[in-house]
Amino acid sequence: MLMSGRFAVCPESDLPEGGSLKTRAGGELVAIFKQQDKLYALADTCSHAQSSLSEGEISPGAVSCPLHGARFDLDTGQALSLPATRPVQTFAVEVENGEIVVTIP
Repeated sequence: MLMSGRFAVCPESDLPEGGSLKTRAGGELVAIFKQQDKLYALADTCSHAQSSLSEGEISPGAVSCPLHGARFDLDTGQALSLPATRPVQTFAVEVENGEIVVTIP
């Protein structure tokens, strides 16, 4: 069951610069990325195939699906390359008292 709200998912120190992690927030699988000291949160599952984006390769402003290489914009979730044509959902993410907090609408 999916729940909306704000969810503390881990200490900020658990996510190194250029890193990613998969977590669950409100029942939703979320991939969190840290790039140039900015956090991004996307639905973890690629919109093209059932693959975890948190396991993908991170490039400036994007993540590539590890299964077929589709790229997604970290800010908007928009599909940047085939085979994906649909975006993935993005979530608000911030640091609060040293914890990464994801908001699920």
